[in-house]
Amino acid sequence: MSFDWLTNFQQEMEKPDGYAKKTLAAYRLGMKAKGSIAGVTIQTDPQGCMASQKLDPDAVYHPDDAPLLPLPQCDRSRRCRCLYRPIMTYQIKDDV
Repeated sequence: MSFDWLTNFQQEMEKPDGYAKKTLAAYRLGMKAKGSIAGVTIQTDPQGCMASQKLDPDAVYHPDDAPLLPLPQCDRSRRCRCLYRPIMTYQIKDDV
């Protein structure tokens, strides 16, 4: 993927205070504006903490319902490598 460098960069950064609330607020705003954001998913690190390994990798959350990162049980704390990623409406499969 052409943006792997960006993911690696973001995973290496220490999460600032309020990371989850600020990030989820931005996605919430995009949804309210009737943009093409359908929800958020959590991109975990394959070698991440046990708490992150228990998350459903296919789950799509409304920003109000997404788990806050870093997860409370994460042993890496602010060095958590999990990231929020938007899920766009065109990525949602129709069940019709």
